[in-house]
Amino acid sequence: MNVLTEKFPTQLEIQGRYWPINWDFRTALDCNEMIEQSRQDITEAELLDILGKFYKNCNHYTEEHIEKMFWFFACGREKEHKIFPRKIAGINDKQPFDFQKDAGLIYAGFQQQYGIDLQTTQMHWWRFMLLLENLGEGTRLSKVIEYRTRDTSSKHLSKEERTFYKAMQQYYGLDRKHNRQEDEMLEKIEEALMNGEDITELLKGGE
Repeated sequence: MNVLTEKFPTQLEIQGRYWPINWDFRTALDCNEMIEQSRQDITEAELLDILGKFYKNCNHYTEEHIEKMFWFFACGREKEHKIFPRKIAGINDKQPFDFQKDAGLIYAGFQQQYGIDLQTTQMHWWRFMLLLENLGEGTRLSKVIEYRTRDTSSKHLSKEERTFYKAMQQYYGLDRKHNRQEDEMLEKIEEALMNGEDITELLKGGE
C-alpha cells in the first residue's frame, strides 16, 4: 500500500463483502494486550472477544476474518523473508519497546515531536504506527530503544561505551522489576552521565 495515494482502510473485504472495523489505535492496542496476555494459549472465547472488539456489527466470523484482522494489526505488511544484518548494524535481538510498559514514553514522544495529545486525538492505527516508528532521536523513547537494542559485544564500542550500554540495558530492560532503590540508583547514573562523570563505582554499587 502506498500511503501517499491510498487511504488507510476503515473496512475489510471478506468473501466479497465489506466489513466496517474499529480502526482507532486504542482498539488495536486493547486487542494487542488481550493477545499478549493469552500468548499462544488463546481460547476460542478470548478470540471471539477480540474479534467482537475489532469488527463492527458482526456476529459470525470465519478464518478469513481472523487473517484479515491480524493483517490489519500488521499494518498490511507482508512478512520479510530477508534476514536483516543486525550484527553489522550493531543491534541485538532484544524487544525494542512494549506498548504497556513504555506507554508514558510513547505519549510524551508524540507530544514532543508532533504536538499530538494521544489522550484526546482519534488516530488510525496505521498512522499511529508510522508516526511511532519515525520518532526522532530527540525523544526519550528513541534513546531508550537505542539502549535496549545496542549490541554490547560489538568490537566498534569502546570500553566506556560498552559499560554505559550495559548499564542502560540493565536499568531499562523490559523484564526488569523496578524497586525504589534501583530507581534511585538509575537517577544517580543518569545524572553522572549528563555531567560526564565516571559511572564505574555506581555500577558496582548496583550489582
